Amino acid sequence: MNKYFYKNFTVEVFNDSTFSLNSSDNLNVYKNIYFGENAEKYPSSKHGIRLIENGEEINNCLIIGSCGGTGINKNSSILDNNNLLVCCSDSVFSISILDLKLNWVKKLDMATCFKIFRIEDDFVVHGELEITRIDRFGNVIWQSGGADIFVSLDEEDSFQLNDKFIVLKDFTGTNYNLNFNGELI
Repeated sequence: MNKYFYKNFTVEVFNDSTFSLNSSDNLNVYKNIYFGENAEKYPSSKHGIRLIENGEEINNCLIIGSCGGTGINKNSSILDNNNLLVCCSDSVFSISILDLKLNWVKKLDMATCFKIFRIEDDFVVHGELEITRIDRFGNVIWQSGGADIFVSLDEEDSFQLNDKFIVLKDFTGTNYNLNFNGELI
């Protein structure tokens, strides 16, 4: 679970993989459900978001993505002013914190969006097939792929963000260094 503190609120982002549409047996009931592309037909990942004030849940929503399965990890979501950006399957969802309404959802990888990081005034998304820089509205600034997927079989992290560039390692062990303009260095 990821937990954020915003003004007098606590925001929690968590996996809800057992949630089933139109079921009365769900552990959580959501006020709003937002879908990525094809997610109503082929849901693969479900992430809940809770807004808590004074220890009580005052609002919630669920985001559902399709394609590659994702979980919640330390860098799968990020706070941006009044918004929360969350990686879910092949997309990134932007949710307004104060009312948990969907600002936008963008498909940013053909398979899976694993992590999101802030770089300068934008964000970079570590996807399985692509590394993508977006602005705060989800507009793609650049995308870069490699010879294989950006997943490592060994314990080494396949994505590292430094002060000046991004270090990547693909499935075959090939290393890439990208500057913040998406160019190989």
